[in-house]
Amino acid sequence: MNCFESINKIDGLRKGLCFLAVLLLVACSDFHGPWEYTPEEREIYTGIYTYGYVVENRDAEICFSKVYELNETAAEDFAFYDSAYVTLQGRFSRPFLGEIDTTIVLHGENCFTHSGYEGIAGESYTMNAYFEWDSSGHRAKSRYKAVATIPNGVMIKGMNVPMRDGNYEWVDNENYVIGHGYGRSASFTVNFLEFPMDMEFYKCALEFDNTVGGVLSVLNYGMENGESVKTTFNQMFKGMTDADSSGYRGISMHDPLETQQNYGYTLNRWIAGFNNLDTLYLMNMMLPLGEVSVDLYATDRAYVDYVEKVKESVSDSRIVPESNIENGMGVFTGVALSHVYLDVKGEGVSMSHVADYNCDNLEKSWDSRGCRLFQDVACAGWSNLHGYEDLISANAHAYEQYRDTVYNKDLKKCYASNVKAAMMLDTASWSIFLPDSMDEKEKSNAYADGLKRYCAASGFESNHIADCSELERECLEDPEKNNCKEYLWNWCADRGWPEYDQCKSALVSRYYLMNQKSSILHREVEEICSEFQLGDNEKLADGKVKVKLEFKTSICKNWCELDSSKERAECK
Repeated sequence: MNCFESINKIDGLRKGLCFLAVLLLVACSDFHGPWEYTPEEREIYTGIYTYGYVVENRDAEICFSKVYELNETAAEDFAFYDSAYVTLQGRFSRPFLGEIDTTIVLHGENCFTHSGYEGIAGESYTMNAYFEWDSSGHRAKSRYKAVATIPNGVMIKGMNVPMRDGNYEWVDNENYVIGHGYGRSASFTVNFLEFPMDMEFYKCALEFDNTVGGVLSVLNYGMENGESVKTTFNQMFKGMTDADSSGYRGISMHDPLETQQNYGYTLNRWIAGFNNLDTLYLMNMMLPLGEVSVDLYATDRAYVDYVEKVKESVSDSRIVPESNIENGMGVFTGVALSHVYLDVKGEGVSMSHVADYNCDNLEKSWDSRGCRLFQDVACAGWSNLHGYEDLISANAHAYEQYRDTVYNKDLKKCYASNVKAAMMLDTASWSIFLPDSMDEKEKSNAYADGLKRYCAASGFESNHIADCSELERECLEDPEKNNCKEYLWNWCADRGWPEYDQCKSALVSRYYLMNQKSSILHREVEEICSEFQLGDNEKLADGKVKVKLEFKTSICKNWCELDSSKERAECK
C-alpha cells in the first residue's frame, strides 16, 4: 500500500465518522435535556421588595425593604425611605360596625398596617404604595400596585393519630360540621412517640376549595415547652456526643430562643389522582412537648407564583421571577387562617435547658444575639419568660427576680449577670451576689464585666455601688475603637437600636469607625448630630462655624474630623 492509498483510506474513515456524527445529531434532535437550557442574562432587581398580606378577620400588614448592594451595610431597623404613602382599597369588616367599601391609609415605618379594618373572605384588595428614597446614590420615586384576594380557609375534619403499636386512631374534630363551613380550629391531645416510633406522622385531614392556592404551616411554641431526648437523632449521635445529666446531647429540633418554626408550603395541586393538600403531615419528632399550635395560612394563587417563580429564581437562573407587584418584586397575598392546637404529652428537657446548654457549648460562650439576651434571664432562674413578649423585654426585667433570691450564685457564667443585677437594684454591695469562694482577681473581672453591662443598660447612670464615668468616656466620647464601644454596638443592635442616648452615640461611632456604606445610616447619623446641636453656632474669623454640642454627644464633633465628605454644615 502506497502513501496515497493510506491517505484515501484515512480520508474515507473520517467521512464515515462525520456522517455517523450527523446521523446521531439528527436522531437525538427530539431528545430534551439540560444541554438545551442556558442561564438567561437578566437585569438584577434593585428596587423595593414587598411582602404583605391581607387577612380574613384580621388587620392587613404590608412590609417593604430595599434591595441592598453587595458592599452596602444593611439597616433594617431604620426607615429606608424619605417619604412613603401606602393605601389599601376594598371591602372591610369593622368590628361592631359592619362592612364598608373604602380606601384606608396604612401607617408604620417599614411595615405598614391600620387597625380596625379586617379582611373578608372572597373579597379582593388593591394595594398602592409610593416611595421617595435613595436608590444606589440617586433620589428615586417609585410606585407599586398589587391585587390580592382572600380565599376561603381550610377546614380540619380530624386527625389520624399514630399509636405505639404501629396502627392509627382516627380522632374527629369536634368543631367540624359537614357543609356548614365549621371546623377552622381543632384541638387534640396526643402522646409523643419515643424512639423508634418517633418518625411517625400525625395526619390532619383537610377540606378546602379551589380558592386556596396552597397552605403555609407555622408551628408556635415557647420557653414553657420542652423536647424529648428519646429520638432517632439522639440515638444517631449516641457515640459522637456525650449526654448531660438529663440525657440531652445538644441535638435540638427547635431553636429554643425563637417562638415559631416554618413547616413549609403545600400546594393545592393534583398528582396521580391525589391532592397534596388533602392531608397535613406533622412529624412526631418535630413536635415540642406541651401545648403548641400550628397555624394554617391558606393563601391565594399569587403566593404560589411567589414560591415557585420568585423564591426559586434565586437558586435557579433558568426560572424567570414573576411577581404580582406591578413595577416591583415580592408578593401581596390574601390569607385565611385556621389552627390546629396540640397538647403533646411526654417526658424530656425544657426549652430553657436546651437554650442554656446550646449557649454554653455551641454558641462560643454566649456570643450570639439570642444567647446574650437570654443570659440574664437564665441566671435569674426563670424557666420561662413570665408573660413577656420577647427576650428583649424579659432581659430588661430579669434583675427584678434577684429581689427574692440569687438563683445561680455559684455559676461562673452568671457572675457578670449577678453583678449587673446588684447594680440595677442599687443594693448595699455587689459582692454579696457572688460566692464567698471567689478570689480577688475573679471578683475584679466579674465587677468589670457586670459594670459594663449595667452602664450600657442604665444609660451610664452612676449610683453608690457603680461608677460609670470612665466607661462613659470610653464608650461615648473616645474617638478610637475600643472594647467598650464594640460591646455597646452589640448591646444596641441586639435590641433593634432603641431611641436611647447611648445607642444614638453608638450608631454614630459605629458608622464612622467601621466605614459603613449606607445612605440610610448616613441620614440617621446626620439627624442625631443635628439633634444634639445646642444654641447658636459660633462664627469664626475665617468664616467657619463652630458647633456647640451636648456633652454626652460631643462625639459628633469628633466625627466631623473623620467624615471624608465634609458636606455637613456643622463640619465647615
